[in-house]
Amino acid sequence: MSDKIFQEPASRPAVPGPANIEELAVLGLNALAYARAATAADAQQPIAGFTIHAANGLRIGWAPSLDLAHVAIRQHDMQPMPLH
Repeated sequence: MSDKIFQEPASRPAVPGPANIEELAVLGLNALAYARAATAADAQQPIAGFTIHAANGLRIGWAPSLDLAHVAIRQHDMQPMPLH
């Protein structure tokens, strides 16, 4: 055991308040992404696939399958997150 006496600091740093949705999105903007089922419009027929979105909802890519969407997300050093 130590003979030193623990003293509280004179002033504590302010505790941040709750973050809003935009602030939370910015926190994960470069680290998190999600894929959402979508249909691309084609002149002949619709093409089913998955759009890839950044944490703030910005569409950043497209893939023909969920597996390939997750691969693309990981290749860009991001973590795929579930939409729900």
